[in-house]
Amino acid sequence: MCGRYTLSVSNKPAVAKLGLQSADRFNIAPQSQVVIQTDASDYAWAHWGIPLGGSGGGRFVTNARFETLDAKPLFHDLARCALLADGWYEWQRVGSKKQPWYHHRGGDLFYVAGVNQPGVGCAVVTQGATEPLAKIHHRQPVLLDDQHLDSWLNGAQSCEELPVLEVSFHPVSTRVGNTRHDDRELIVPVDVEEPAVGQTADLFSGGEIRIAGGYKG
Repeated sequence: MCGRYTLSVSNKPAVAKLGLQSADRFNIAPQSQVVIQTDASDYAWAHWGIPLGGSGGGRFVTNARFETLDAKPLFHDLARCALLADGWYEWQRVGSKKQPWYHHRGGDLFYVAGVNQPGVGCAVVTQGATEPLAKIHHRQPVLLDDQHLDSWLNGAQSCEELPVLEVSFHPVSTRVGNTRHDDRELIVPVDVEEPAVGQTADLFSGGEIRIAGGYKG
């Protein structure tokens, strides 16, 4: 994580009351404009992706490991933020194919930990996947609820200080792999075999940082 996520606003009063001019989104990809919270009451739009300095090739960092966040010079002076979401996708490798799975909390809104360079861009913070999510992918976003949002924004130093939120997941259509598709049908369950441990794909990278240059669906 994280390469794609969802934010449906029409059925969420908590989002609608923010007055954000946003439609329901079911396939938010890197280099999109995303909604972030920067402190206890400040919401803003941000570019998902922090330019990799000196690359000259339009490459962007979109993910960062929580475990090594303080060790990476790129992230030293970045502010913390949280991205609003109600679900995300992970891809599982099955033979030569990649099967997407939608992860959610029954439609409830939650927050994804992030780091932000104001006016430049933001990145999603990831951690090792908890069970049973690790059956699909070995990394996941750091998830936050309302109670722990302030802890993250104010500098929580370990995942142990943050909640383990209950998450459901189900397989969905491979249409989500194309960013031109952005509709509610993307999150509808489809029939596939149960996930096998150890077969994961790297669309949501488990590397130190995720580099996205000219991201394609």
